[in-house]
Amino acid sequence: MELSSRKVWLCQQYFTAQEYETLAPPEGFIKSGMGRSSHDVAFFRRPPGAKQEGPLETITVQNRRFSHVAIPGEHDPSVSFEKDNVMLLNVHKHHSLTFAKWRALEILSMGDGMDYVPQITEVSGLPGQLEQAERLLPEGWSVRKITLQEDLFVEIPYPARVYFFASRHSFQGPLKINQ
Repeated sequence: MELSSRKVWLCQQYFTAQEYETLAPPEGFIKSGMGRSSHDVAFFRRPPGAKQEGPLETITVQNRRFSHVAIPGEHDPSVSFEKDNVMLLNVHKHHSLTFAKWRALEILSMGDGMDYVPQITEVSGLPGQLEQAERLLPEGWSVRKITLQEDLFVEIPYPARVYFFASRHSFQGPLKINQ
């Protein structure tokens, strides 16, 4: 993450934990964690805030390419780790995902008719990271498990609402999933 702008840069290559540990970000940047995504295919249609589709800005750090994919907004105080075991960020990103046919998938719902798909299923290396906890849902929220009968392609709304759980899982949306 670039500290002055809060721009999030995503590496375009696989990292081992040891390689991540030895990564030396340029001045003005911090390592903001590495995670395992739950989707089968993902891409970013344009830079955050751009009016039309187009290439992402890239930088190279230690022979690895990073793309500017997101800018997190302020956290929404309606939910918090202390009270609800979850944090909500409105994230500026133009993110498209595909989950492959026959995949088992967890869908988060808050009881308002909208759905949230998994974003991250495992994360490490976050600055000030909380100790991993069991995923607890606030009252009225639920997770349903589905098995996809066909590929599921979704375009995450802009800005995305991303829920980060102390369990290190995250879900993004809101969407309507009809499977």
